[in-house]
Amino acid sequence: MSSGMWSSLEGCLSVVPARPTEAAGQGDDMDERREGGGVTEVSFRSEARPHVYAGLVAPDGSDDQLDFAVLAVDALLALGDGLFEPLAVNVEVACCDAEFGYPLREPQPTARFHQLRVAAPPEWVGIPDIWNELLVARRERLDRAVILDWFRTILAQQECSRAHTRTGWTELIVEAVRVRLPEATRALLESDGSELPVSCGNGVIRFPVEKSADTLWVAGPLDWYSGSAPFGVRIVNESGDLTLDLSLNWSPWIDEDGAGPAIGAAVRRLSAMGWDVVPGDRKGV
Repeated sequence: MSSGMWSSLEGCLSVVPARPTEAAGQGDDMDERREGGGVTEVSFRSEARPHVYAGLVAPDGSDDQLDFAVLAVDALLALGDGLFEPLAVNVEVACCDAEFGYPLREPQPTARFHQLRVAAPPEWVGIPDIWNELLVARRERLDRAVILDWFRTILAQQECSRAHTRTGWTELIVEAVRVRLPEATRALLESDGSELPVSCGNGVIRFPVEKSADTLWVAGPLDWYSGSAPFGVRIVNESGDLTLDLSLNWSPWIDEDGAGPAIGAAVRRLSAMGWDVVPGDRKGV
């Protein structure tokens, strides 16, 4: 990680060393941005993050755990379409009652916790190991076919020792993503467009910016700050009763003058797939 990526993080997190904030001239620049309207800064929400919640019940007669996985993966990719790409997918598996599908405390699969990650994430990204004893698989890219093939494999490999049980899954979690930046943030870039300053408490984190054609991307979390990803997704499976939680962590996807409409479009894609979006604590959703 470049030493110029962060500055003065006091009040945002206490475990990261800080160097003096480069404050000279920043006030004038910010005033000029405000006069021009639009996005004046990107900030990180470390507490009281807005969420979008949704639920879906699998169709009657569907009791296959892989079918439930298809519903979850399709929802994840529909949310992320043009907005974010998962860099890692985490899944917890469990032994389930064969008739009703609900997870059991005993027995437990040989390996409960699994992660599929891209083989070569950006060097500054730290993909979290969200569980102990995590089995990690790597692929060049994480598209629908790759994720579902991996899902199928881990469900088939984890045999349950008791009669009338079968392997299922209980959670799918995404905490590392590559995110497409709104066009309005282009004016905020620093270092010849290679860094995006993100306000965090009393300091600023500078995220490296990736460029692809005419689009700008950032990726997180940073390797020294596991909670710095712009989005987080958690999908819980209770015998085909699925609940989804999308966490919005950065201001452009929270503030009305940012990329809020992109979240509205993602929610509409989810609704079109049959998910019931629950009113949450985000305006306009």
